[in-house]
Amino acid sequence: MNILIIEDDDDICQLYSMWLEENKHDYIIAKNYEDGISEYEKSLQKDDDDYKTYNDSFDLVVLDYDLPSKNISINQNGLLIAKEILELKSDQRIMFASAWPKKAFIEYVSTLKSVPEVLPKPFEKEEFINLAERINLYDIAKKFTKQLREMKNPNNPNVDVKSLESLFKLMNNARREFLKGKEKNDETYPTE
Repeated sequence: MNILIIEDDDDICQLYSMWLEENKHDYIIAKNYEDGISEYEKSLQKDDDDYKTYNDSFDLVVLDYDLPSKNISINQNGLLIAKEILELKSDQRIMFASAWPKKAFIEYVSTLKSVPEVLPKPFEKEEFINLAERINLYDIAKKFTKQLREMKNPNNPNVDVKSLESLFKLMNNARREFLKGKEKNDETYPTE
């Protein structure tokens, strides 16, 4: 899984690094509003026809709510970053990790286009990793199901090679994620 962490606290960044490396996830850490947006924009590729593709984009963006900015005077920049990211990619999965009371926090994030996950600080490694991996598996299953439906669509009898390659890539990613979780012998993966 490829994760963008936007967090200004060095101790928390060190924990994220340790946890994600232990679980073999790729990640980039940005420390403020501008660096977070810059890293996210770099992950969005443009093909020759100038269409946005998301081959290397992040599977998950983890945000703190109170983040510093070089140019913005308010402290609640996490919400602004989330809004900007969702403008760039409306289906981007976002998880807020925040010390704000969850109930009050949900009121603030309800203004976003899509509902992010909220993980109240402090939290344990297992809570963080389990939620991140559940989000990723849900998205893989959703993409897989969508592609299967498109292939079965009677109005689209032609199945092109790219669709099949993409489907097999999703299946392999899901298998790898499942096996990784099985090796850890945890209950990350729902049976529904």
